[in-house]
Amino acid sequence: MERRGYTEAKPPRGRVAGVSYAFVEDVAVSWEQYEPLAAALREDVPPGLILHAAGPTDEGVRIIGVWETEDAWRRFLAERLGETAEAWTATVQAPPVFRALRPRHVVYGTREETEE
Repeated sequence: MERRGYTEAKPPRGRVAGVSYAFVEDVAVSWEQYEPLAAALREDVPPGLILHAAGPTDEGVRIIGVWETEDAWRRFLAERLGETAEAWTATVQAPPVFRALRPRHVVYGTREETEE
C-alpha cells in the first residue's frame, strides 16, 4: 500500500522543503491590527518560509508559521519584522500565546493537477 506524502517515504520532489520548525500563535488583536504584520510577508517571501497562514478567531488572530529552520524564522523576525513586531506587540490586549513545534511527523498532501 502506497502512502503518498508520508514523511517516512520520500516527499514529493520539488514541492516542499523539509520542515524543522513551526509555530502557532494566538494574539488578541483585530484583523486590521494584524495587517501591518502581514505586509512584511507580501513584499518578498522570506528565505526559509514554507507556509504562513493567519485568520481571525473569537479572541483575535491565529497565526501558523512553518519554516525550514528555527534560525530562518529568527532571522526574519530580527531583520524584517523588527520595529513592526515591537509596535504591534504593544497594541495587544493580552500577552500572545506562542507555541513552538519541532515536527517529528509531517504528512505532505498532494495536489491534483487539472487541465485548463
